[in-house]
Amino acid sequence: MPTIKKTLLAAISSLGLLFFVIIFAQCSSVQEKNDELVLASIKGMSVTTNQFENAFKEYYYRTGQVLNQDFDTKKAILDTEFNTYVLAAFAQDLGIDKTEEAIQKKEAIKRRVINEEYLNQIILSEVEVSEQELQEYFLRFNTQLRASHIFARTEQQIEEYRNRLAGGESFEDLAKEVFKNSYMAENGGDIGRFTTDDLDIAFENAAFSLRLNEISEPVKTAQGYSIVKLTERVTKPILTEYDFAQKRSQLKSYVLKKKKELATRNHIEKFSENISIEQNSLENLWESIDQNYEGMLSKDPEFLSSISSDNQTLARYKDFSFNVSDFASEYLISSMPMLNTIQNKYSLREFVIGVAYRSFLLQEAKAIGIDQQSLVQESIEETYYHFLADETNNYLSKKIVNTPAELYNEFSNNPDNFSKPLEINLSRIVLNSENEAKRVLAELEKGTSFDDLVHKYTVNNEDRFVNGELGLRSIKDFGFSANQLAKLQVNEVSGVIQYQQNEFHIYKCLNRVEARAMVFSEARDMVDSFLTKKKLNELRASTIDQVKEKHDAEINLQKLQELTVQI
Repeated sequence: MPTIKKTLLAAISSLGLLFFVIIFAQCSSVQEKNDELVLASIKGMSVTTNQFENAFKEYYYRTGQVLNQDFDTKKAILDTEFNTYVLAAFAQDLGIDKTEEAIQKKEAIKRRVINEEYLNQIILSEVEVSEQELQEYFLRFNTQLRASHIFARTEQQIEEYRNRLAGGESFEDLAKEVFKNSYMAENGGDIGRFTTDDLDIAFENAAFSLRLNEISEPVKTAQGYSIVKLTERVTKPILTEYDFAQKRSQLKSYVLKKKKELATRNHIEKFSENISIEQNSLENLWESIDQNYEGMLSKDPEFLSSISSDNQTLARYKDFSFNVSDFASEYLISSMPMLNTIQNKYSLREFVIGVAYRSFLLQEAKAIGIDQQSLVQESIEETYYHFLADETNNYLSKKIVNTPAELYNEFSNNPDNFSKPLEINLSRIVLNSENEAKRVLAELEKGTSFDDLVHKYTVNNEDRFVNGELGLRSIKDFGFSANQLAKLQVNEVSGVIQYQQNEFHIYKCLNRVEARAMVFSEARDMVDSFLTKKKLNELRASTIDQVKEKHDAEINLQKLQELTVQI
């Protein structure tokens, strides 16, 4: 088999789970899984021709439209999709699906899928994109702004800053007081240059609505609150109808996505602003948590029993009532990162609002039967099967043990796998056009400081804080640019390198550590990881074969051979 084909098939196998989830989200209709449609099945779980075709198209576009419809490629894709079910079947054999964790996980999956469908079908269904909005965003994508901002975590604090600005205090002086970051403080809250899709959507909308040097009202973002000052606006001088027509389809998808994102945020904010929290109930709940904080984090049965029968009302929103026992149900299926946000009464209040919103959506969705829709039920099952497959992988991983002798033999037999590659520390300037990159390169050749040009021109805001320095990194991290960058010596500057469409980089080498062979003691962790992955792949493959045989898995290779996917 040609090398490029082997690489593609390997990529298909490694990326299968991610694609499968995406594919199911994109299915617009549910087809019966009758015998005519089924390509592979095990324990009632099956891959249909419709699912396979969606999977093939996803791989086709993700791999640069280079997949051929030969049997080996189609078989690799089918195996990747079907193996999720096989591993889920093994998890059921082990009884993983009967554990408390799995039961809670399935409930969490149900809520997420049902709530997302409620938002999509009810709240976001009327979101549309007008021709005027398309033209506005086309202009945005061809416009670069520069802005400064004053930031606050709370609405109360941002209102105080707003009043101080209204009273005549300068934006720059206030920024110097607000920001602890030296660059932000010394530069009046400057966040550098940006265009659409670089920053929070609400911040972006505010910035694009401003005239030069105009200051906005407070803007609520995902991070907190900002007051924005527009300091620079540069628009591409020539924009044609042809350019607009070429980008129209992509623009429509992008703008629709952004409008839905903003509509979802507005729906959440409306709920948060209008929900009424019963302070006494919140105080009592916090007292229970504070007395057994570790029990709360570990979902200890004793802690759970102390709140699960409490019918005190905790919050109200219109006709929706949320009591402490409802909180217990939502708390039980919440992830550890969510529980870790509960640090005090204020953060508990925020947590209560979040889980109450989740409960409210579920109630509204069930009231109109969204939870009974066949596509929704199928999506829940598919997501759950992926969870079970992941649990099987975790189970198999724990069975892998590498002895010291195995590690040393692997290292000795494959020394080239464990050499230390060239490491290089680079500084970079990121630009949006090749012409601008060439102008910056010309300034460098005239002797202008690289650091000065980073601050003046880079469109990557984070780079300004570190003078564009990336830190010591393996040359392998730089992908297709690696060969060119590996030739740079300390203080040398690269030419203009196209990173992706409309993004160009110029690099300066700050330091380099040459490649060398590793000794076993420093390569041990790398060898352990390599050998574990190798053994896991072998164990996973043998497990899949055994489970297929045990449950009489059916795979229709003849139907797969005859199938032609219409791209």
